[in-house]
Amino acid sequence: PVITFGRGALAALERLPGERVMVVTDGFLAKSGLLDKVLARLGGRQVEVFDQVVPDPPLDLVARGARALADFRPQAVVAFGGGSALDCAKAMAQFGKKLGAPAELTLCAVPTTAGTGSEVTSFAVLTDPEKGVKYPLVDDGLLPRLAVLEPAFLDGVPPAVTADTGMDVLAHAAEAYVARGATPYSDALAEKAFTLAWASLPAAFAAKGSSPAKGEMLLASNLAGLAFNAAGLGLCHGMAHALGGRFHVPHGRLNSLLLPAVVSFNAAGPGAAKKYGRLAGLCSLTPTARSLSFALERLRGRLEQPGRLSACGVEPAALRASLDAVAADALADFCTASNPRPAGPEDVKTLLRGLA
Repeated sequence: PVITFGRGALAALERLPGERVMVVTDGFLAKSGLLDKVLARLGGRQVEVFDQVVPDPPLDLVARGARALADFRPQAVVAFGGGSALDCAKAMAQFGKKLGAPAELTLCAVPTTAGTGSEVTSFAVLTDPEKGVKYPLVDDGLLPRLAVLEPAFLDGVPPAVTADTGMDVLAHAAEAYVARGATPYSDALAEKAFTLAWASLPAAFAAKGSSPAKGEMLLASNLAGLAFNAAGLGLCHGMAHALGGRFHVPHGRLNSLLLPAVVSFNAAGPGAAKKYGRLAGLCSLTPTARSLSFALERLRGRLEQPGRLSACGVEPAALRASLDAVAADALADFCTASNPRPAGPEDVKTLLRGLA
């Protein structure tokens, strides 16, 4: 995608092609006044707002949105919001084309949180609430053409959301760094994303209002998205998808909880330990995988995040009853295939029991 970054980046929307634009967002942003800043850049066009996005967008919502998009027949779609809005809009555009929307549809992503990197990836995660499963869709057709990174949209993000999304950035970068598809190019992106997020996240979490650290986190999120889009992810995300679909815990919070344990698990296999050590060294830590795992746990505590699944609202009895299903879903998840160390059902269940 073409990437526009910095204060005033929103002006890039004025160059969108066509006279009909659909904006996809959630109800909160639609009423917050922030949407008006987007609409102001679309002056003179016929605009339709789809503001029904909810966290972990379900399949039926995407189906309704795809139909609305096909009926409106826009030349451009602007996805405005966090990861859920971006993923929902990407899927709506993809399936809307199958229902009659123009084949030449320009998709533009404007993130309002620093976490998913969805504005530069071929991924979209949808949820089947009846089955309690999250499905990562992966297709080059999901890749936006334009990514607009406006740091001002992060000014009012609550600290808890900054923590969740920021730990998601670190998980994206760390998993891409050791993924089976990693290359020197994706490694360069992952290293920069991880070190930038490591240095900026505590300050972004503590900041009230505008902060340079929030802009740095937005950039780190974008770099991490580019890294994992090229290299893949791993077991941490596979498990997070399996748990999130069933227990409805925020995705970034699950990654924060799982990542230190997955680092330790992967470090016991060949190859990953050395790269984790290099990542730790780049963050001025002792250059070992063990040091990186412990440091991630300490950071999680500084960000006031839970260290147990039970503290996230997952009842131990419910987890025990669903261990086999969660393990199966995690291992079937598209992201898990890129993990550097092969994992089996017992490995996943052991990790989950240790975090219960």
